[in-house]
Amino acid sequence: MRNMFTKLGILLLLFPLAVQAETELAKLRGMARSELGEEGAKAADFLISYMPVDDQEKLSADLLYSNLSHAMKARGDFPWARELSQELFFNDVVPYAVLDETREDWRPRFYEICSSLVKDCKTASEAAQVLNRDLFNKVNVHYNTGRKKPNQSPSESMASGKATCTGLSIILAYGCRSVGIPARVAGTALWSDKSGNHTWVEIWDGEWKFLGADEYDAKGLNRGWFINRASQCKSR
Repeated sequence: MRNMFTKLGILLLLFPLAVQAETELAKLRGMARSELGEEGAKAADFLISYMPVDDQEKLSADLLYSNLSHAMKARGDFPWARELSQELFFNDVVPYAVLDETREDWRPRFYEICSSLVKDCKTASEAAQVLNRDLFNKVNVHYNTGRKKPNQSPSESMASGKATCTGLSIILAYGCRSVGIPARVAGTALWSDKSGNHTWVEIWDGEWKFLGADEYDAKGLNRGWFINRASQCKSR
C-alpha cells in the first residue's frame, strides 16, 4: 500500500507540471499560427514533436517563440535561407539547441551580431567562412582547456572567454543558424588511436561541408587538421 500511495503522490506532484507544459506548448502553437504564417505554424509543430521531453516540460513558450520568430526572420532575410527546402530549414535552422547545452534565448543577440557580419555575403559557404573568421573575436571566446565544462552554452563560454572544441562548435552552429545557414555539430568521442576526441561543425550549401570552429582556413571549407584522423575511423 505504501508503494501505491508513494506513486500516487508522485503523480499528483507531476500533474500540475504536465498541465503547465501543455499550456506553454499550446501557447507557442497559437503565437506561431497568428504571427508567423503557415510555415511558422508548421515549424512550431515540428519543434514540439521532436524536442526532448525535458524541454517540453521546462521551456517557456516565450523562449521558444523568440527562437522561432528569429529563425523565420532569417528565412526571409538571406538568399541562401530562402532557397532551403522546408525539411532542411526545420531540421537544421529552426532548432534552439544542438546538444545538451543549457537552453537559453541566444538567437536575438546572435542575429544582431551575425547578420552584420554576413550582410555582403552571396552564399552560405561564404557566410560560414566569415562567421568562423570573425564571430569568435566578436564574442571574445577562444580555445582554452580551463573552461568549466565541454558542452557550454554561448553565454557560459562568453562569461569566461573560454571553450574547447564542443563549446566553440556550439557557438559557430548557433551563429550559422542565426542567419539561416543549416548547421549541425559532428565529431568523435574517441579517435582510433585513443588519443582524445574532437567536435566540429557541418553546414549545408548544396551539400554538407565541414569546418573546425574557430579554426578559420582562408583556402575554404572541407579543410582541417583533423581530416587524416577522421579518415581513420574504425567500425565495430
